[in-house]
Amino acid sequence: MRPELGLTETQQEGVINALNTVLADQHVLYTKLRNYHWNIIGAEFFALHELFEKQYNAVKESADVVAERVRAHGGNAIGTLEEFLKRTRLKEKPNDYPGAQQMVINLVKDHEAMVRNLRKDAERCGKEYDDAATEDLFIGLLQDHEEMAWMLRSFVEGQPIKGKK
Repeated sequence: MRPELGLTETQQEGVINALNTVLADQHVLYTKLRNYHWNIIGAEFFALHELFEKQYNAVKESADVVAERVRAHGGNAIGTLEEFLKRTRLKEKPNDYPGAQQMVINLVKDHEAMVRNLRKDAERCGKEYDDAATEDLFIGLLQDHEEMAWMLRSFVEGQPIKGKK
C-alpha cells in the first residue's frame, strides 16, 4: 500500500532515491570510521580511538533514521554492501592503513563531502520534491557532519600535515 503523504509518486520516488544514496554514503563513512578506530596507532591512539568511536556511533544512529524515513515513504532501504558501494558518493581505499594524521585528513574530506552532498540533496528534496521534512532531516545531518569535520580539523590544526593528500 503506497503511503499518501501529499507527494506525487514521482516525488516520493525521488525522495526515496535521495535517502538511499545518503544511506549508502553513511554506511561507507561508518565503515571507514570503524576501520580507523580499529587500526589507529601512535601517540594519538587514545584520543582518536575515542573520537572515531563517538563519530561512528553518531553516523550509525543517523543511518537508522534515514532508513526508517525510506520505509515511511513506502520504499525499501538498501541494506547490502554491494548496494552501498554502487550508490555511495564517497571513495573507498581498500588495503590503505594511513597514519593518524592522514586518517584525520581523510575523514575531514569525507565529512565535508557529506556536507556538500547533503546541501544539494536538501535543496532538491525541498524544491523539486516538495518534501520539507526530508529537506529538514538532510539539513540536520549536514550540520552534524559540519561539526564532526570541525572536530577532526581542530585535531590537526597547527600541526604540519604529513602524508598523501
